[in-house]
Amino acid sequence: MLRERAQVATEYLIVTGFILAVVTVIFAYSYISNSETMKVNLANNALDRLVNKADLVYALGPDNVHFVDIAFPRGIQSIQDITICTDGYQQHYDDSEESCPEEHGRVLRGAIGVRLGLIGGTSTISRPARAEIELDGFEATGPGGTSESIEAVEGRQRVKVYWCGSKICLKRA
Repeated sequence: MLRERAQVATEYLIVTGFILAVVTVIFAYSYISNSETMKVNLANNALDRLVNKADLVYALGPDNVHFVDIAFPRGIQSIQDITICTDGYQQHYDDSEESCPEEHGRVLRGAIGVRLGLIGGTSTISRPARAEIELDGFEATGPGGTSESIEAVEGRQRVKVYWCGSKICLKRA
């Protein structure tokens, strides 16, 4: 009889341990998934705020300056300004005089793209704007020291949005 009670207690202990392990795995997965979702949402929000402010400055015309406060999540690897040409060709930022090569037409609009490091790999998020956008005053982090992308620092940032020539410039304030 004593042996049967010990066996039942051991079985309860094993079942309880198994259930606890399953609940722990589910909790860990939910926590990680929620954390990654929050990163993506924060990056989306930052891009939306930047593009909305750039569109506002573009609509108001030259000599307008606005500031926008944004928050970059941990894991932002780079931010790029992208030029979209009339034939759909996308050219990432470079220092050439010509925004769209002749064979691709004229500049249709600009965009901002963000590379975000996640547990499952790297995700790229972009938002189109009404005007061509230029990122100004950021440190270059492209491969080989080229100015292909800008460094994004996690946390809160204040960005100045203003006209510079025929483009809308975004500069850390």
